[in-house]
Amino acid sequence: MDDFRLPLMGREGAAGAEMAEAEAAARALLGPPGTDDDAASGRYRIWELEAGTHCSVIGTCLSFEDLHRLIRKTDATIAPDADDHDIHGYFITNATRRSVVSKLIHKTLDRKYAAQIARLRGCTPDAMAATWRQAMASGDVAGMYWALMTSKAAPRPLRIRAYNEVHMLSHLMGKSSRDDIKRTRQLEAANAELSQKLERMRARAEATIQERDGRIRDLEARLAAATAAAMAVATPRGEPGPGHRREKQIDRLRARFATLERRLTAERARARSAERELAGLTVGRKLGQDVESTARPAAVPMEEPSRAAVSDAETLAGQALLYVGGYREVTPRLRAHVEEKGGTFLYHDGGIEMQNTRLCGLVSRADAVVCPVSCVSHDACLHLKRLCKRHGKRLVLLRSAGLSGFASAIAGIAGGASVGTAAGAANAFLTIGGGVGNAD
Repeated sequence: MDDFRLPLMGREGAAGAEMAEAEAAARALLGPPGTDDDAASGRYRIWELEAGTHCSVIGTCLSFEDLHRLIRKTDATIAPDADDHDIHGYFITNATRRSVVSKLIHKTLDRKYAAQIARLRGCTPDAMAATWRQAMASGDVAGMYWALMTSKAAPRPLRIRAYNEVHMLSHLMGKSSRDDIKRTRQLEAANAELSQKLERMRARAEATIQERDGRIRDLEARLAAATAAAMAVATPRGEPGPGHRREKQIDRLRARFATLERRLTAERARARSAERELAGLTVGRKLGQDVESTARPAAVPMEEPSRAAVSDAETLAGQALLYVGGYREVTPRLRAHVEEKGGTFLYHDGGIEMQNTRLCGLVSRADAVVCPVSCVSHDACLHLKRLCKRHGKRLVLLRSAGLSGFASAIAGIAGGASVGTAAGAANAFLTIGGGVGNAD
């Protein structure tokens, strides 16, 4: 049998001597040539392995947790500043000679890899080679490496090949570790950037809420002042008034009171919309893994019908329409419009005062569902999409909560508008006013 030689490049001086020494150790691996027939049975002890092999055996087959457990069992004295490399070197040195430590190492490895040792026992050389190839392919190298290197029945070329492959595997693992560290740093930087962006968005949302609260307080103060002024100059019925000028002043105050009341109503509606946006920012990260990592097919946009295209003859013919979200103050007009078209109007405020658990029953009763995405929370909108898909209901997503977009949607529903290639598909999500609606 040919002698084993490491494919090392020649060097001069001390480096060349070290390489020659390493080559000699590898050549002496598992004894001199021609001993395979004599060692047809039994196993080598770890201290019987030649110098140069213990490093790969200890480093591959024992984890650092195993080494620390061995230190506790042997009561070894380790310097306080010793690192993992020092501990690794300590056990390599002790594994080269018969001692209490080397016996404990061998016993630990035999107990840890008993299944692999039993699997290799009694195998032919070809079966051993096939078993080693399977271990390399599956990544279960450590146990089979220990069983192979300590088996006297294993051919020398096979053990030498296993030694070389484990040596190269350590280089590949080092490169993989460096790549993982680089990628981890890149991900940490990206995460920090996203956190800063989220913090800026939260700050802007909080500033908007504070500005809104200030405007509401100002409007309430002005409304209170106008109310007090109107009460001060009001004259009870049946009594003579102070004159035509005072009557005009009262009319002006009443008109101003009505204007301020309308503005207060509008500001309160804006406040609710801002609160929903802030809630969406707060749960943005949580929804991001479910919404951004899942591919969602975009729905085909539907052009908003013109007023001329909406025929008076188009009616809902008794269909029940569910409206989710929007402004509660506008719902009487929306209800009147639906009833004028011959339909039944159902309403849910999107979870502001009404519980989202009621949505399931309302969706099951409705023939079509309309939702303005700008005036409803993300949770309610996603929940509504899932319910419509489950019950096979038509869902129309509006860009805003205005009456014109709602009227266009009703015209499309009454006229039997279709989306894409499947007219009236149960799980179609329509878009009115240029927005985008997606199905779960």
